[in-house]
Amino acid sequence: MSDHSNEASRAHIRLRFNDGVKAELRLISKDGQLLTPSTTTVLLLNLSQNGLCFLSGLQLPIQKNYLVECRMTISNVQIIVRGRIVWNSRKDNQYSHGVLFECSNTLRSLIIGVMNQEILERQPQQQKIHYLYSRLLNTKRMHYSG
Repeated sequence: MSDHSNEASRAHIRLRFNDGVKAELRLISKDGQLLTPSTTTVLLLNLSQNGLCFLSGLQLPIQKNYLVECRMTISNVQIIVRGRIVWNSRKDNQYSHGVLFECSNTLRSLIIGVMNQEILERQPQQQKIHYLYSRLLNTKRMHYSG
């Protein structure tokens, strides 16, 4: 049976990490209190505006009574985002986990901007195309808004 929120998160572009991007992970309660004093380092596999996937030696349970907080630096921007584990799977002696963000639209916009910056840094020849699409998008917004 498919979870609707998981289907929605699949609708967004994912930024894949092949070069060992790491994040610091903490377990927190729903009200923001630390559940354990320690943090662990995880390997990011991909990121979207709605969530991320990471690889770890820990098998974290899929439960709604706690959140994970991920601290990462992408394109020289530090991002701290919270979410809940929505799936996990075992790969050899490691576990991959899917996190669905619980964040504000402002933070989501920052994540989209950072993803765009990372794509431009990876493929600088695409910068003109991004600029043209951005300009076209802004023109449409102005046309529709008034």
